[in-house]
This record gives sequence, C-alpha cells and structure tokens, in this order.
Amino acid sequence: MRFSLALSAVAALTTSTLALASDVVGADQSPNPALHQHSKRATCFLGICWGTSIDTTSDVNNCGSTGNKCSTTWANGSGSQCVSSVCLPGTCNAGYALNTATRSCVNTQTDANNCGSVGKVCAVAGATGNACAAGVCYATSCQAGFGLVSGTCKNLATDSANCGALGKVCQFPGGAGTCNNGVCTFTSCASGYYLVNGVCTALNLQSDPNNCGSLGYKCSVANGVAGCSAGSCIVASCNAGYTQQTSYSLFGLLGSSTSCVAVNTASDVNNCGAVGKVCSFTNGAGTCSNGVCTYTSCNNGFYNVNNVCTALNLASDVNNCGSVGNKCSYPNGVASCSGGSCTLASCNAGYTMATSYSLFGLLGSSTSCSAVNTQSDINNCGAVGNVCAFQNGQGTCSAGQCTYSSCNSGFYLVGGKCTSLNLQSDLSNCGSVGNACSFPNGQGTCSNGQCVYTSCSTGYALSSGKCTTVNTLTDVNNCGKIGNVCPASYSNGGSASCVNGQCTTTCAAGFDFDTTYNFCRDVTSDVNNCGTCGRTCTLNGASATICSSGKCLASTCDTGYTLVNGACVVYNFQTDPKNCGSFGNVCTFTNGAGTCSAGKCLLTSCNTGYILNNGVCVLSGSQKARAKRSKVTKPKTLCPVGEQACPILGSTSYNGAVKQHFASGEDVTGVLAGSGGYECVDTKQALDSCGGCASTGEGADCTKIRGAAGVGCQEGRCVVFSCQPGFKPSLSGDKCVRTRSHGANNSTSARRHLAARHQHGHAHAHFSS
Repeated sequence: MRFSLALSAVAALTTSTLALASDVVGADQSPNPALHQHSKRATCFLGICWGTSIDTTSDVNNCGSTGNKCSTTWANGSGSQCVSSVCLPGTCNAGYALNTATRSCVNTQTDANNCGSVGKVCAVAGATGNACAAGVCYATSCQAGFGLVSGTCKNLATDSANCGALGKVCQFPGGAGTCNNGVCTFTSCASGYYLVNGVCTALNLQSDPNNCGSLGYKCSVANGVAGCSAGSCIVASCNAGYTQQTSYSLFGLLGSSTSCVAVNTASDVNNCGAVGKVCSFTNGAGTCSNGVCTYTSCNNGFYNVNNVCTALNLASDVNNCGSVGNKCSYPNGVASCSGGSCTLASCNAGYTMATSYSLFGLLGSSTSCSAVNTQSDINNCGAVGNVCAFQNGQGTCSAGQCTYSSCNSGFYLVGGKCTSLNLQSDLSNCGSVGNACSFPNGQGTCSNGQCVYTSCSTGYALSSGKCTTVNTLTDVNNCGKIGNVCPASYSNGGSASCVNGQCTTTCAAGFDFDTTYNFCRDVTSDVNNCGTCGRTCTLNGASATICSSGKCLASTCDTGYTLVNGACVVYNFQTDPKNCGSFGNVCTFTNGAGTCSAGKCLLTSCNTGYILNNGVCVLSGSQKARAKRSKVTKPKTLCPVGEQACPILGSTSYNGAVKQHFASGEDVTGVLAGSGGYECVDTKQALDSCGGCASTGEGADCTKIRGAAGVGCQEGRCVVFSCQPGFKPSLSGDKCVRTRSHGANNSTSARRHLAARHQHGHAHAHFSS
C-alpha cells in the first residue's frame, strides 16, 4: 500500500517533532544528568534522528575546532588535555612541570627560562650568560667591569671585597672606607679610634692623660703626677714632701681644685713625724702632737692602756675589776669579777667556800675558803669540788656517794637516774617501768598504758588482738590491704571477688569493670570508654566520633574524607569512576566507554556500530531501522532495535497514537494523518518508562516512587538505591518503606542486593535531594 502525503500530514509531522524536541530538553534537566545521560531520547521519526553538541574548549577530540584531535605524544610528557581550546600535555614526566604559556613540559631544575618554578627566567645582575642548576639561577659570564664569583657577578667598581680586581679586599685598620671606581678610599675611623698622623689609632679619651677629653690635650700637675678620669685631668699622686689638697671657691659654690702642697710633719695626722706616715687610731680617736700620733679618746668598751685603746670589761675582768688596774685575789681560792666587784669564784682542793656575817649581817658579810667534809657535803661529795647533781629529782651525799632519794613527777628511777618516762605511751615502759611491748607479725603502740596492735605485716590480719595469717590478694574481707572489705555485690554485675588485691566482679553484657572508680561502667555508648574501660574513640580522618554498641564509629569526617559505614575513607571524587563527583556515583556508559574527569562521568568512545551524538552513543546510520513503504503491523518498527515506540503524553495526536499502539494490523497512515504520535524509548533503562511505555500504563515512572532519593531502571525494573529521611529500601529493592529512625538508611543487605544487581547490567539512575 502506498503512503499518501498531505498538507495535514506535514502539519502533524511538525507538531510531533516539536513535542519530541521539548521532551528531550526536559530529559536533560534531570537532577543529575551525568548519572542517566544514556536515557536522553533522540528526536526520531521514520528512523531518522537528529541533535548534537560539541564543546571545542575542552574536548581533546575537537580542541579549538571540530575534528582537531590533540596529540598524545609530547617531549617529556604524555597524554593530552584541551584547556580553553588549546591542546596541552595531559601529564609531564617526573622532574618536569607543565608550562601552559609554551604548551610544553619543562625541567625547572635545569631550564634557565623556568628555573625553580614555571616561567621564572634567570637574569643574574651583571651577567651576560645565565644557567640553571638544581632549580637555582647562576651566571656563566659577566658584563665588562664585573667579575664571576660562584655563579654571581661582582661589580669591580663598587664591591669592597673585589675592588678593582677579584679578591682585592679593601682594608682600613681601625677605620672604614668604600670602593670608588675600583679604588679603596678611606672615609672614617671606627668608634674608639682617632686619626693620628694619617693612621686610625686606638685612644681612650676618658683615661689617657696625653689625650684627656680631646685628641692631643695633655694633663700636667705641679709637684705631682697627673692622671685622666672621665675625660678630665686629675692629680694622680704628689711628689715626696707634698700632699694633695682640695680648695673650694666660695664654699664650693664655684667649684673646687686639687693641687700638691708641702706637708707639716709636726701636726698633720697623714704625715705625722714623716711624710706619708698616717696616724691610725684603732678603736678610738687621736691627733698628731709634736710629730707623735696620740690617742685622745677610746670607743665605748675600750680603754687607754699604754697609749692603745684596749677592749676591757670592767664588770667581769679580774685584772681590771671596776677600774683599770684593779686586780682581784683570794687566799686558797680563785677570784672572779662580777658587776665590777671582786668575788670568790672557787676554792682550791681541800677547801670550800664559807660565808661569815658581821653582827648577824647587819654590818655585811664576807666569803673565804675553808676546809671541807667530803663524806656528807653534796658540793664536795667524795672529793673536793664533786657537786652532787640530782637532775629531775632529789638526793643526798651519803658516805661520799651522791644518792637519789626521790624523782620529780613524770620521772622514774632507771639505772640510778631520774628518767622522763610516759608510762601511758612508752613502748619500752608501757604501764610500768621495764614493761616493753612486743608485736609479733605486726606493728603497734602503747596506748593508755596498754600494748595495742595498730597494723599487721603483709599476709597477716588482726584477729582477737593478734596478727594472724591472711591472703590480701584473694580475701574479699582484706582485699589489697587488711580491713578493705569488698561490696557484697555490684550494680550491673555479680558478687564481688578479690583478684590480685583488687575488688572486682563479672559485669553484665555492655558493662566493663572500672578498677579506678570500682563499679560496672556502661561501655556501649561512652566515647571515652567504648567496648572496654579506658578505650577512647580516635579514628583516622574523623573529626567527631560516637560509640555505638561498644564500637567506635565516625560521625563526621575531616575535609578530604568520606563517611562510609562509620569509617572515614579517602576517595578521589575527581577521577574515581565508582565515586565520581560524590560517594557512590558510579559511571555507566551504555554502548560505549568512558572515564571520570574533574568529578564528572565523561563518555570517551562508543562501541562498534554506534556514534557519539549529543553526549550519548546512538546507532550509526547503517544500523537504524528504515521506514518501509508498505503496510507495517506495528508502529514500533519505526524505532531502532532495542527501543519501543511510545505514544507521547500531551501531544495533539496522543489518543490516536494510543489506539494504534494497542491495535494489530494497522499501518502508519494514521500517524501521518495526525491520528498518532510516538517517541522512541529504551524501556529497559528509561527512568520514566521502565518496563514499558508509561504513557500507556504498561511501564512505571521510577522517579515517582514514594520516599525514594536515588533510583534506577535495570532490565525494565525499577531499582531503589537510597531513600529520603524516614524511609529505607525494601528487601526487594524496588520501593522505600517507612522506618522509625531518621536519615537516609541504606541497610547493608539492601546495598549488597543492589550492588549485585548492578554488576549484572547497567542501570540508569536518578538521585534527588
């Protein structure tokens, strides 16, 4: 049957074409075009499709102009890239860097035009030739008037280290100068140096008497030797027979002056009897009288004895008692001086002191030495001078022996002496003299006159007032130390036990025994005690962590890390085809191959029989279905193999197209006459017509699954990759079901299920945020 074309058919064709073009634009505006770029629909009619776009600014196969393919062969580099319509090497070899200005790979270690960094041109001052070594510029030759030294050019006209010639150093001892036109020129003397006869000489104008205060100023003193101090002339010393004398003008108001004058040896205390003989009056004061140094007074406590001030204590000196020269003496005894009065200090052997009173003491008393009784005299007991001393007690002299008769309160007679004892606390005399406390296997004290244990030695415990053997490593009543009783039981644990001297218990699940604070600690959610006491959650790359069921998990990650199942993992979102641009974004290329570049999935080539058209691989002209000029049984024969003709929802010919879609034995006359309109759809991968034409109700729109965040179409069946907060993927993986927890939840089983499906075939994906 022949096709008949009419004006109405052309109008229908135009309307259908516009509808198809509009739908293609809508497909390009999906939330993530890179994830379902293969679902772009070509605008096709009667097997003819059109529409393409090429970016000549970055496409290495069309760089600068269509068809201009960048070379992958470069000196010191490989690969290619297209930047702003210019071909550049993709990468440079080790030791080389990309110079975009010259479009080449350069060696920044040896290239004088790129020394140390790209674009840095060597230009050493004064050099006529430059080179680069280890990334550092150096001169190879110099201009006239310059000399080459260690890769630098020295100016021979001004460099004081190379003045007029290399190595000629300007030297100015004690001064400074410059190099002027290649000649060393003196300019000044250094600090502390002065120009004397054309030479910088070290001078101290503060102390040099020949240059005092200023250069050449010489100090002089009549009858003496001059000196210089602080830049002023002074008298250093006077000649023999002269002495220094300071005179003041108007009582010093107009200043003073020092000079050398003749001396008076008869009265001058500094020249008494002879020039230079200075009077010294130790512990007193004096004058020079007729050339003799003479004391006039003595200091307090000193007295003039033979013209010498001598220290004397007239209150106690037996040779000068009360006055100078008053000497004390007693027959058969030794005198002393007390308060300026003579007293009897002691008597000789066989004598003792005796005091006699005149008229019952009314006329005074006197002390003298008389014979003694050594049998009963406590001051001469057993021998003259043996005085009985009864410390802390009382006694008598009996038969020439000092004998205690009683002790003071708090003292007791021990070994013939009154000894201070506290019978209430003394371990050697507890309760009574000589009662010594003994504490076998322990330690104790004397309390209230009773021996009492205070502690026991290691391995012993106090029982019935005695230390008996115990094991403090295992005894719950003496755990670690005597008397440390472990609790009967612990909260969140069982009964107590003593292990190695430490109270402990077996804690319930989710708890661990804290030996520091002696309790069962919850270790299921504490980031400082996660899983066990003392374990702090610190994970590589994590900026914040949580403890969940006793396991440390990351909650947030540092920059450059991605949170995956509680761990922070480093992904290269710029080049990883399994995580391109974001985590989990897997690049798929239907009927072709590609890569991940700059975080975007990039189709680089198509399989045999396909060509790259508008970013997708489509059948080439030789593979497209041709329209037959005969009756066809179904309109879908107009589409390429693997695609289905679906009525376009909303088109003017939609109803007629649906009718023809479900009819059999129809030809395409109705389509051309405006009673039908179709679009070619791959119902195995199209997100909005998955499994069949969505416009006829045969297929499903995967993007409208309730609660879904990321979906795909695989072999004509909707697949859920992720869900919105409050939902999680079902076990079948084709829908989202509500969950009690918040946030997008992809269970481990669901993710494994989807990953397994993804490995068996490509699926178009859609993600919403």
